[in-house]
Amino acid sequence: DIPVSGMTCAACQARVQRALVRQPGVRDASVNLMTRTASIMYDPAETSPQQFVDAIRHTGYGADLPLDRSILDEQDATDRAFADEYRTLVTKASVTLAAGLIAMIASMPLMAPAGYDGTPAMTDPFMRWVSHSLAPIVQRALPWLYSIDTRVLSFALLGMTGAIMAWSGRAFYARAWTAFRHHAADMNTLMAVGTGAAFLFSAAATVAPTFFVARGVAADTYYEAVIFIIALILVGNALETRAKRQTA
Repeated sequence: DIPVSGMTCAACQARVQRALVRQPGVRDASVNLMTRTASIMYDPAETSPQQFVDAIRHTGYGADLPLDRSILDEQDATDRAFADEYRTLVTKASVTLAAGLIAMIASMPLMAPAGYDGTPAMTDPFMRWVSHSLAPIVQRALPWLYSIDTRVLSFALLGMTGAIMAWSGRAFYARAWTAFRHHAADMNTLMAVGTGAAFLFSAAATVAPTFFVARGVAADTYYEAVIFIIALILVGNALETRAKRQTA
């Protein structure tokens, strides 16, 4: 039994299991996503546990030979790891959700029905509804927000979103890059591509809005969407970690 770290979905589990089954001397191999372990039945005359560790690491996940300690000590260490991970995820999810709410409110002045800085009117029906229904409420509650230059708001949102991505979302992007380097894709890839595309488009619209305006396209930004996606995934991960800890 070898502890495996870095697995986040069924695709990760399947990738590690395939890598182990292909090793010479392996009679059977199974990977448990919940307990984060790989159980291998092998012929010691043909291979060794260290080769399994190397094979797992080659797929982009972490692995170490099990320590020589009792089952109770192993369970203790697992419980502590789950508890630490849960606290980290709850903290990041809470901060990111708060940042998402701030970004959503700060984005309201950028959603003027007739566009801003000469941009054409928005065509997205949901965004148009938000602009007509919610923006007036925010404007009455926070009139000072609408006195801030829209360019200043856009760059402030750019900075805040970049900081959230670097702090709360760093693990997702690191795992997505690792999967890419190993010619694979998983849930981290999906999340990284989605939020990355929204962030890059928004950054381009913030830095060079005239490029879009000259082509009849609204220079809309989606910073709050990026932050909320990261926040919701973190909430899901926290709930999943709590369930795994209780089940273990």
